[in-house]
Amino acid sequence: MNRQEILNKINNSPMYEYHIAEVPQRNGMLLFYLKEDLEGKSKINFYEKAVDLIYSAADIYDVTLVEWSKCRALSYYKKDGLVDIGLEDFDIFARKSPEKIRNDIVEFIFSIKALKTQDLEEIAHITCFEDLINYIVSLSYTEVVQTSGWYDQYDYEE
Repeated sequence: MNRQEILNKINNSPMYEYHIAEVPQRNGMLLFYLKEDLEGKSKINFYEKAVDLIYSAADIYDVTLVEWSKCRALSYYKKDGLVDIGLEDFDIFARKSPEKIRNDIVEFIFSIKALKTQDLEEIAHITCFEDLINYIVSLSYTEVVQTSGWYDQYDYEE
């Protein structure tokens, strides 16, 4: 199967808990996100998974959490080899989906710079979003990210 066939299989099947979009203007970067009908129902610890993705996977570009009940958006990203968290302009998200404001929904979006077709074929067998994240975290990468020990002390605001 080629890349597009794999993406179509995942995105067109109701069995998958997530979607994948390819961003051609960014050298084929892939954008992963939880399906909208599962937002607010998923039992994933999104804060922990965001840190896991940034900490473990060198090819992850960023992870964004939109917390609609708190009217805020956080982005986890790498800066100078460290994991950093930034507050995003919530209005950008609110303008797109004003009906979600104050609802108990967390949107989870992450983008990965490069993913081999072989890894994408493996992902095509994973329907659960949390299992997908765990698989991506387990992949081997060349760049090491250091957290300077803050990971254990960070308050996830659960």
